[in-house]
Amino acid sequence: MKHFFFFFFFFLTTMVLSDDSFDLEEDLLLSLNEVSEIATKSKLNIDDSPSFVTVLHGDKLLKLGIDDIFGALGLVPGVQLKKEATGVPVVVFRGLSQKGEVKLMMDGVVINNTYRGSIYHFLDFPIELVERIEVIRGAGSILYGSGAVSGVVNIITKMASDESSSIVFATTKGSNYFDAGAMLLTNIGGVNLAMDTYYQNHDDSIDTLDRHLYDYSFGIRVESKNFTFLSRIKKSDMGNVYGVLAVEDTEKNRYNNINETFFAQLSYSSALAKDGHIEALVGYMRYGQKVDSRHPSLGGVNTDYLENSYYTQIDYTSNIIEDNELLVGGRYEIAKVLVSQWNWNNQNPALPQNNVSPDATREVGSLYLNDKYTLNSQLDISAGLRYDNYSDFGSALSPTIGLVYKIASHWRVKGLYSKAFRAPSWVELDSNSDLEAEKSSSIESGVIYKNNKNTTVRLNAYVTTVNNLITKPSNTYIQNSYADFIGGEFEYIFLPNNSLELNLFGSYVKAKDSEGNDLSDIANELLTFTTLYQFNTGFSLNGLVKYVGSSKRAVGDGRNSLSSSITTDITLAYDIRTITAFLTITDIFDKGTSYALLPTSANGSDYIDAGRSVSAKLLWKF
Repeated sequence: MKHFFFFFFFFLTTMVLSDDSFDLEEDLLLSLNEVSEIATKSKLNIDDSPSFVTVLHGDKLLKLGIDDIFGALGLVPGVQLKKEATGVPVVVFRGLSQKGEVKLMMDGVVINNTYRGSIYHFLDFPIELVERIEVIRGAGSILYGSGAVSGVVNIITKMASDESSSIVFATTKGSNYFDAGAMLLTNIGGVNLAMDTYYQNHDDSIDTLDRHLYDYSFGIRVESKNFTFLSRIKKSDMGNVYGVLAVEDTEKNRYNNINETFFAQLSYSSALAKDGHIEALVGYMRYGQKVDSRHPSLGGVNTDYLENSYYTQIDYTSNIIEDNELLVGGRYEIAKVLVSQWNWNNQNPALPQNNVSPDATREVGSLYLNDKYTLNSQLDISAGLRYDNYSDFGSALSPTIGLVYKIASHWRVKGLYSKAFRAPSWVELDSNSDLEAEKSSSIESGVIYKNNKNTTVRLNAYVTTVNNLITKPSNTYIQNSYADFIGGEFEYIFLPNNSLELNLFGSYVKAKDSEGNDLSDIANELLTFTTLYQFNTGFSLNGLVKYVGSSKRAVGDGRNSLSSSITTDITLAYDIRTITAFLTITDIFDKGTSYALLPTSANGSDYIDAGRSVSAKLLWKF
């Protein structure tokens, strides 16, 4: 790993010597190339944001052969991809792998449920319908509340973008794998109407184990001058692979994991005179899960869960005070369980029939403010405070303070101190009603270098401590430990000409528990290299190489560490007017990917994912 940092600091040193001038006009032009709203809720270049932000673009992800949100997040520095025994995808931000530590939104609508805080049921969303993905690496509770401990992700769909065209697409990886979908745009009497839909049928298997995925979604967006209505229904059906309860799923389509989500949101946005802006919204979310699985001795087990939530939010942004941008906001949300059952086929009354109280209700009230003050042409200071009160466990306070200093026209230095929290989920509180919120404290710093449009380098380091960590060593959730995370991330982007783009992303994290042990299944080193080359003939040749370092087992697990891995993907794309054809070879050297499982898993080893595969995709824009 030391060689990576030597390489990185070599580039930094040579760039420092190359330019010391400070030109505000040139600096402004350089800042316009990557704008995001995720860190401050106002449009801002990501390098002028106090948070450390990554933006992924859907069109570029397609050229790299990325199929879904899960694969896309693997390109973000500091993000490790994992799968549970059931095939459920997990994204690990900065070494923190517990459920609910990452806040996931789609077009600004929060996806995390109250049941477990889960987000995995949206990670299979196809990239063809995604305009871009905005990611905060690190804490984001100041604006997004519970769950924004290690990361915040906002998926911006093409139907929510002003730059999109109508599309139709289809993908195949052989007879057992097919995706198809479309996004349509129109304008009726000054009202913009957008709709998207897709269907995925993946009938894969690992040996004889079922890992099917049947998934569909339909979304609609209606936008007038000040009002926007957004709604989506999404349902997925997955096989259980190595088993929920350590029994392999070998009976195709009999046992499954079904997640269904429906949301609808109406928002109003308007400028107030010339110095203010207000946005208000109301929304509804419905989430349900049904799981059929097997128990080693008791036979079949099925769970049925359903929750409703309603929310309202208002944000006011003011520029009345010179050189200040002040955001003041509030949110109220109420969630209620409708169905909660855990049934065993033999109906043994001694066994638990529910894992969440069927009468559970949670009310959350939140108030927050964040102020960005431009001290002079070189220094921006931001500070914020958030208060959240939960009816079922208590309250949390989340302060943050950050600065961005422009040293020279090509240089920025950033620093950030922040606190974040995660409210215990209903599953956890049902097990132990005394649980409190997990709380984190983070210190981050970084440096950014941009040389015109050719070279961008970003380097940052962080120290994070998570207290009141909720764990489950046996049958009950407890809260008597903490974990420390120390790490760094870098991005190197090089565009030598209009035809070639090279990207090198890497990260290192050291994650330890309260007893000084390395956290299990966390890869210390991650490295990604991508190249995109556009020929004059309409062809582009694109490559993706991913390195994932080894990870240690849990204390007491006598098996060797999970080995490091390198996978290589190649994609050939060809543009024919409004149609683009893609041919992707994934894992071209057939190395396969392994994800760590507990020794109690059905196969006693690890999750072995598929190796080499070939896919063909067609995308038509009109």
